[in-house]
Amino acid sequence: MLLPYRDINPTRRFPAVTVLLIMTNVLIFYGLVFSRAGFDALTAQFALIPYEIHNGNLPGSEMLSPWITLGTYMFMHGGFGHLAFNMLFLWIFGNNIEDRMTRSGFLLFYLLVGVLSGLAFELKNPGSRVSLVGASGAISGVLGAYLLLFPFARVHALFFIFPVRMPAVVFLVIWFITQIAGFRGAQGNVAWISHISGFIAGIVLHRFFLVRGMSPRY
Repeated sequence: MLLPYRDINPTRRFPAVTVLLIMTNVLIFYGLVFSRAGFDALTAQFALIPYEIHNGNLPGSEMLSPWITLGTYMFMHGGFGHLAFNMLFLWIFGNNIEDRMTRSGFLLFYLLVGVLSGLAFELKNPGSRVSLVGASGAISGVLGAYLLLFPFARVHALFFIFPVRMPAVVFLVIWFITQIAGFRGAQGNVAWISHISGFIAGIVLHRFFLVRGMSPRY
């Protein structure tokens, strides 16, 4: 297991949108945990369920149009560990991507990649009633952008319990290979296709949101 905990890549400004996204995800999670309606019941309302895209809402999931859940699902998380890992990755890699875009551009990029990764999950699992939650697809897009913008920035990570340091390109290639392996092996309850498609979407789309004339720093 390779877990990043920081990068050596200074930013020019405070990452307001990245912090706002993290705070929003955390507040929504704790709002669900302590809600009277129940965590699972509310999660079902806002999760992305492929079946609903073409067949309409399932019982217990009538609050929103299925198409709106393509946006809401990325702010839902299945547990504290799920939330913590996603927010850690967003904090480490998101601030630098935000730094290369306008704040509104970064937010739009993040949401667009999240929607596309949700659509990829729906296309891979048409008619499925398994719900999709989590910011992983959107964050995977951030990782894809980071790969091209800051390939030689240093990433500090834990290899099990041992601290290691490596260029971002090495870490992100390893990360992507694990997603491919997970997808091929269908290991665990993980939306591998969302991670893969989000990563590729980030690589392709980030260039349309960059502020011109701003060179990377690492």
